[in-house]
Amino acid sequence: MSFPAPDKFNLVVAATDADGIVDFLDVPAPATMEVPGAVNGAWYWEVSEGHSPSNIGAVPEALNIAGPNGSTFGVMCFPANSAGKLDVAAANENIKEAGGASHDDPAMHATDSIDYEIVLSGKVDIELPGGKVRTLKPGDLLVMGGVPHAWKNHYDEDCVYIAITVGFNK
Repeated sequence: MSFPAPDKFNLVVAATDADGIVDFLDVPAPATMEVPGAVNGAWYWEVSEGHSPSNIGAVPEALNIAGPNGSTFGVMCFPANSAGKLDVAAANENIKEAGGASHDDPAMHATDSIDYEIVLSGKVDIELPGGKVRTLKPGDLLVMGGVPHAWKNHYDEDCVYIAITVGFNK
């Protein structure tokens, strides 16, 4: 099964509009990020400043990790054979270098969020400090608890996955 590029998924939002009518809302294009040969992605939805019926969120203006009491929802892709090509700090200023981890890997990073990922296609390795590695494949679910990690696609197929980030309460 093949999936569209991260920025080509169709987002449908059912909510109450500005006039108080329950309807399907029109949504603009997602916020995107691309580091050629390393990663590309699209955030389709972001909630900031807490979740409530009156604050269901909107399409974000930039691809950022969720802030305190917020969340993001998107699609990411690590292209085939892209391992070793990502410098996280250069790609996104809102993702911090892995604090406290001893490493020389510019892809190693951590976020102030709990992340839920669902692999749709391809394979990707998730690496933790100390060389601990798990290979994720279609159907695998990952909960990332704010720990240092690096994504590595050593394989001959793109890896596409759904990402939901929930910002820590501060």
